[in-house]
Order: sequence, then C-alpha cells, then structure tokens
Amino acid sequence: MNALVPYLAALHQQDLLEQAELRRRAKLSIASERTTPAWRRHLSAAARALDPSVERISETAIVTGRGANALPSC
Repeated sequence: MNALVPYLAALHQQDLLEQAELRRRAKLSIASERTTPAWRRHLSAAARALDPSVERISETAIVTGRGANALPSC
C-alpha cells in the first residue's frame, strides 16, 4: 500500500488543480457578462413611470447604434 500513496496523492492533486481551473473559468465567464447597472435600471423605470409612452430601448440597440445613438448615414 505504501508504494501507491505517491501515485494516489498525485491523482488527487491533479483533480484539485482541474477543479480550481474550472472554478476560475466559471468566475471569469460570469464576470465578463454585461449587465445593466442598478442606477440605470431605476432611472429607466422612473422615466417609464412618469411617461408611459417612452419606448424601452434594449442594450443591443445601444451597442449596435440603432435609435437615438445611430450615426447619420452620409
């Protein structure tokens, strides 16, 4: 049994390293997701409460430049 201990310890260490790498990648993927800040969500909700005719603009429209952020075509 003593001859197998270093082998089992190496396998266990490799498993721990793989789990740490998976956790690190999961944390990076969660952090890289774009989210709307809370102050902006509350501001848009307040604007809709004051004027229900205000259209809701999606984040993709802001990023792609549609709507009020669109550049004039020349």
